[in-house]
Amino acid sequence: LYITHDLAVVAQVSDEIMVLRHGRLVEWGGTRQIIKQPRQEYTNALVSVHEIEHQEQNPGTTPFLSVKNITAAYGRSHIKVLKNVSVDIYPGQTLAVVGESGSGKSTLARAITGLLPPEEGTVTFDGRPLANRLADRPKEDLRQLQMIYQMADVAMNPRQTVGTIIGRPLEFYFGLRGRERDARVAELLDKIEMGKGFIDRYPAELSGGQKQRVCIARSLAAKPKLIICDEVTSALDPLVANGILKLLLELQKEENVAYLFITHDLATVKSIADSIAVMYRGEVVRYGAKSQVLAPPFDAYTDLLLSSVPEMEIGWLEKAIKGRRMASAGN
Repeated sequence: LYITHDLAVVAQVSDEIMVLRHGRLVEWGGTRQIIKQPRQEYTNALVSVHEIEHQEQNPGTTPFLSVKNITAAYGRSHIKVLKNVSVDIYPGQTLAVVGESGSGKSTLARAITGLLPPEEGTVTFDGRPLANRLADRPKEDLRQLQMIYQMADVAMNPRQTVGTIIGRPLEFYFGLRGRERDARVAELLDKIEMGKGFIDRYPAELSGGQKQRVCIARSLAAKPKLIICDEVTSALDPLVANGILKLLLELQKEENVAYLFITHDLATVKSIADSIAVMYRGEVVRYGAKSQVLAPPFDAYTDLLLSSVPEMEIGWLEKAIKGRRMASAGN
């Protein structure tokens, strides 16, 4: 029994597929029939999610955030989890950081935010160095750099309403209270396409996609220059994830906010990134504009990542394995 929202994986491993929605059976049939000839509208929508076409933007002349030669380690072992990492982020653009689990993607985010002070290197923001430790950063620096986490459930207090959750940064950073705060909360709910009718709801009353939208609104409430998005779509089904990506792109145009987008999903990277940093074992092994990073010739690790993205095609896995064996035999 294989439970997942990733139909590309399902197409490789299953004999039959059961499609559920809102606790009800939508469709049940053989893998080929479900993938190639779905009978129900919802199933057809799932298998027909199209990749978002995002034209990369040319970087400006000056990045507003620069990571230079960062080295970081956890605990007393001093085993390096980041090794001499350098990247730049430009206003209103998206840097995607990709790599397998344990490659250092989230650790880089922790170093930038000050949750894990680097042992070496610097993080500069608007031309000035940021304090290594979060506790040493002034409120204005905290405001300018926000974060959205993978698990929206964990990132929200279940005892607080949506209005309270979104309103907290408005109170903390701008001193908004009462009607002024509530009006801004309602405005932010409109921006994330939910509306003020959700103000008094609790997280348990929201879907997974709605929870993530609330987290997006909370980060926007601070009016930051940079939002770090740490695997924000990986726990969502393809339809909901697609909607979140479209929302992020729309908000980026409206607010001129930059994203550091952490993911292992290269299909997502193609949809949202302007530049890409590929990480492996704590190092950046490939870095540049999206069009350059995703064009051959590839280093061995980037080639492996690209060839490992499953396609919604029955038999893709067998073909991929056969191709790798032939390549290995040739070497």
